[in-house]
Amino acid sequence: MLRFTVITIFPQMLASPLGHSILKKAQDKGLIRVERVDLRDYTDDRHRSTDDTPYGGGQGMVMKPEPLVAAIERARSQQPSARVILLTPRGRVFDQRIAREFSRQREIVLVCGRYEGIDERVSAFVDDEISIGDYTLSGGEPAAAVVIDAVARLLPGVLGNENSAAEESFTDGLLEYPQYTRPEDFRGMKVPEVLLSGDHERIRQWRRQKSIEATRARRPDLLAKAGIDVKDADRSQPRAPVYLALLHHPVYDKNGQVVTTAVTNMDIHDISRAGRTYGVRGFFVATPVKPLQKLALKIIEHWESGYGSQYNATRKEALALARICDSLDDAIIAIERETGAKPILVATTARPGPDRASFTAVKDMLQRQTRPFLIVFGTGWGLTETILSQADYTLESIEGSADFNHLSVRSAAAIILDRLLGCR
Repeated sequence: MLRFTVITIFPQMLASPLGHSILKKAQDKGLIRVERVDLRDYTDDRHRSTDDTPYGGGQGMVMKPEPLVAAIERARSQQPSARVILLTPRGRVFDQRIAREFSRQREIVLVCGRYEGIDERVSAFVDDEISIGDYTLSGGEPAAAVVIDAVARLLPGVLGNENSAAEESFTDGLLEYPQYTRPEDFRGMKVPEVLLSGDHERIRQWRRQKSIEATRARRPDLLAKAGIDVKDADRSQPRAPVYLALLHHPVYDKNGQVVTTAVTNMDIHDISRAGRTYGVRGFFVATPVKPLQKLALKIIEHWESGYGSQYNATRKEALALARICDSLDDAIIAIERETGAKPILVATTARPGPDRASFTAVKDMLQRQTRPFLIVFGTGWGLTETILSQADYTLESIEGSADFNHLSVRSAAAIILDRLLGCR
């Protein structure tokens, strides 16, 4: 069950969206829980004031830090693993990728702003800042409803048809294909013949192509994020979606001990850039260490919505692939939710061994399969035997002309992607 806590001065504003349709059913089934916290309960004056005039002058009122921080700290005391999110116009823009990211949480606290803004010092007590778009609302309550709805529908059991979430707009980075129902002929407009054929593979390919066409016509910016060249969109053929995972635990150190390694800026940057170059769908950075997760998120957010996004658009585009998770299992679950199929695991290693899959064989599988592939890279001295035994295939090692075999993981990732997904 995913638990939402919404901190607001108008709890009743959420009563209607939470009391109908899918969100109501999800609560009735015990799949989500939404608690509305009245911020005025955390004030200490007889007027229950949550705002005050801004220092330095200016229009409007600013929300005070004391009640907000008190409410946040109370929520954290009850939910130690909660992710606290401030809904603010200056946050990173909410999209389907972030919705999937949030759906992997167990507890989320949404803080709703009001008036002219929130005292800047409150930001020190939150984990993330989110905006639902480039426009102004009267407060964060509508944004909270949007986030809850988008995240909840990604949870297993919330939608009546488990495949619905995997086929909706933005799930694979593209707009959804056209939909039809009865009657077959409506005022001379007929249902496309392919949808009546019963040929599931033809239907799948038609839908894929129509998604690309709709995206190119209406949101061409999304094609690049989906790894599709605008000029080649018409000729696009289905291919297995490819994801990458960089594991920081469990991995070996030079003594063969299982350890957790540090997250590095260069690995996130370079593997994201290589992934974007070769059209991968997503890049998971897996570490169970929360401070390292927070560091990685700061790196990504700098390029996605911070200053870096303003002066280097290509870096922003590449870093959009990066996602943070606790473990390899979390990455597998995320891909299964996103594509509707469990990924085929391909582990990488510099250590020689039996039953290694050749680059040629894996490249051929990528062209023939429609199931997603997850290529797993290790840090430190490589993936543990436990991870290798979990993989469906272990890729053959990269070999050069010398006996030196100590490539950085980002160099190995670039070589492997070129051999598996390169044009030549």
